[in-house]
Amino acid sequence: MNPLSLITDSYERKARLYPALVVLAPVVVTVLAVLPTRLSALQSVATVVAGCGGMYLLSQLARDAGKKSEKTLFERWGGMPSVAVFRHRDTRLDRITKARYHKKMATLVKEAKAPSGAVEQANSAAADEVYAAWSTYLRVHTRDTKKFPLLFQELVSYGYRRNLWGLRFIGIITSAVSGIIAAAVCYQRFRPTGSISEEIAGAGILAIVFLLMWLFRFSADWVRIPADAYAGRLVESIDSMGENTAAKK
Repeated sequence: MNPLSLITDSYERKARLYPALVVLAPVVVTVLAVLPTRLSALQSVATVVAGCGGMYLLSQLARDAGKKSEKTLFERWGGMPSVAVFRHRDTRLDRITKARYHKKMATLVKEAKAPSGAVEQANSAAADEVYAAWSTYLRVHTRDTKKFPLLFQELVSYGYRRNLWGLRFIGIITSAVSGIIAAAVCYQRFRPTGSISEEIAGAGILAIVFLLMWLFRFSADWVRIPADAYAGRLVESIDSMGENTAAKK
């Protein structure tokens, strides 16, 4: 991947760079607050260069951590949302709409015959193989972000939250350490002067806020919201692909 894509590519920027920045935020703010003097021009350039390299590395770690976390997430959710949405027992789609989607997907992916409710109940693993093939087909044929903008938006949102959740342990550590350092430095400077540094106190408060968010906000359920939304937008694309197919004929 080109490092420049972290800026130019919407998905790379929002789903990979932004989670990295969330992890780095309390560290950067604390370091800037604790530094006794301003950085020289040369130091500033060196800091920016090192920061860009660090963000690129962390964006890669975010991607890897997010991808690794998917298995755990899907196990918690009872399967990949874009697969589970096709199941007869799943209630996100009404029965009539689901039957229509099954019929259409059976024509688009001829090797994957639509399972009946009885077949799915008797062999859920085999049914999920069919649904996984349907999901793969849809993802491959909906990569045009201009034609499917809402789907892409949900994909970006899911990628951002998934990668952020994958970095959760690192985020907790960096926020906690930043808060401890800010508190220690603030106390150290308070003892001789009797005054509290607003910059350092603010950095400590920010670190605590981030720590609380890592602990209680960035959860698997939080990631599932855009994952389910993406699955919903994905199956909705079946109708438009049917129209496109008919138009070509």
